[in-house]
Amino acid sequence: MKRNEIDSQLTWDLRFLFENQEAFEAQFAQAQKEIKLLQAALSSLADDRASFISFMEHQETLERYLDNLISYAKMSSDVDPENMQNQENLARSYTLYQQVNQALSNLPLLLIQNREQIEQWLLEDDCRDFRYPMEEVFRTIPHRLNEEQEALLAQAGELIRNPQETFESFRLQFEPVLVDGKEEFLNEGTYQQFLKNRDPRVRKEAFEHFFTAYKTYQNVFMNLLSGHARGQIFEAGLRNFSNALEASLFEDGVDRSLFDKVLFMANEKYINGIHRYFALRKQISGLAVQHVYDIQIPLVDAVDITYSIDESFDILKHALAPLGEDYVQLLDQAREERWIDFLPCAGKQGGAYSGGTYDSRPYVLTNFTNDYPSLSTLAHELGHSMHSWYSRHHNRPMLSQYTIFVAEVASTVNEILLNRYLLDHSESEEEKAYLLSNLLNQLVGTLYRQPMYAEFEKQLYAMLENKEAVSSQKLTSLYMELSRRYYGDAVEVDDLQRYHCYYIPHFYFNFYVYKYTLGMSVALSFAKKILAGDTTEYLEFLTKGGSESPLDELIHAGVDPRVDSVYDDAFTFFEKTLDEFSELMKVKR
Repeated sequence: MKRNEIDSQLTWDLRFLFENQEAFEAQFAQAQKEIKLLQAALSSLADDRASFISFMEHQETLERYLDNLISYAKMSSDVDPENMQNQENLARSYTLYQQVNQALSNLPLLLIQNREQIEQWLLEDDCRDFRYPMEEVFRTIPHRLNEEQEALLAQAGELIRNPQETFESFRLQFEPVLVDGKEEFLNEGTYQQFLKNRDPRVRKEAFEHFFTAYKTYQNVFMNLLSGHARGQIFEAGLRNFSNALEASLFEDGVDRSLFDKVLFMANEKYINGIHRYFALRKQISGLAVQHVYDIQIPLVDAVDITYSIDESFDILKHALAPLGEDYVQLLDQAREERWIDFLPCAGKQGGAYSGGTYDSRPYVLTNFTNDYPSLSTLAHELGHSMHSWYSRHHNRPMLSQYTIFVAEVASTVNEILLNRYLLDHSESEEEKAYLLSNLLNQLVGTLYRQPMYAEFEKQLYAMLENKEAVSSQKLTSLYMELSRRYYGDAVEVDDLQRYHCYYIPHFYFNFYVYKYTLGMSVALSFAKKILAGDTTEYLEFLTKGGSESPLDELIHAGVDPRVDSVYDDAFTFFEKTLDEFSELMKVKR
């Protein structure tokens, strides 16, 4: 389908950002003026309180302009990449962003140099909104270098980023997979589909062809992965962190104990839960031997239920009704004001995301295909969008952006509420089994698989920080050891699985993956409260934006991720869901 063939009501209306190209150009020119103004004001920002306030307000304005320009250009390009004006807008916006970074590169050091004076101003009411942003700058003081060193480290940044950029641009060629007598194309995008094929030969061939390619280039990937880790260790050491993990956790304002707690809960205390899951998979699948390439076989065939867009919104409004009338009204507003770009079309970016800026509506890009995954994805992305709406309507721009630490909470809460509603209203055992199977797959990925990845990442960095020699044999043997512990006795972990560690892009995101487990556990805690009629703290959480630390946002909302019970409840929920699914499948069998 071509984009011009789609009903405009099913496309997003970006006029909330810019009415036309002329409006885009006008704000681009305004942004250029703001850059010059801020550069000129840098040296005098601490002359007096009025100068400080003026600088902060102009910086806030510039960041709004940049966000508008980049968001508009990117969203336009994502649905119409062949439009050269969109591509030009995007390139110019990114260039402007780099100019801003360069122009204000010394700002943190200037603020720190004038800390004593600024902290006095922050006591005044007219500087109240600047307190948290300044606290975030000042807490980095023990890890800041002098101006010359910061400049050198900035130049070294390109070298530090090189392994990740090389990994992202490296494209392996895979042998095709024979399906029904025809050779089918294999790449990173099609691999997972082959693993769901009912033919064991197809699954085995896809697995072997895929990871044989990684085996061939194992030393390249080993050097990229260890090179990236060494870069993080190097920068962490320069910034006076004891290790790279501490540096990563510092960004979110949390300490090592939280990271260790998440890994302990999944990899030790509740490890039997995942072993039960794979044993149940083996039993239902009827396999004498369940190989690692067999664990993606659907346990339940997709039910023959379709959801139109209208039906999807009706379902979402009922599923999310526990969040209150205002929340449900926003769902209607999202539809009426065309926040959502629904349908796949030629050239449109795949997948889904939530976007938008402080000055626009929240936007959702999705590729809706009238099935349950599409409905669940819509619920997820609208969770992000509602979080953004509440954050932006309760905070000024500089305090409105929530961090990645809490970003997946609201979206996951929506998915949980949707799944619960559909389970409660399912009309057949087949439908209920399908929904439970999907929920279990999601829980396995977030509660168990990610902590296994995090354990591998932790041990990789420990090797390098202890100056141990690292080889592909050593890394892949570690990954095999962890994989066998993760899968348990019910899964035959084939030797090529050792190269799976080179396939995972998240290992270049610096101890990011444990946040999936934390986010799911927190979301389950919130969902439990919401379904019991307690929504006040959750709705208050949605309004916080970036006005306080992400950890404080959760604590003040009544869900403290440092407390064992948050994870005990999450893994107990997994066990109960597994019991429910197991009992249902026994009934069916």
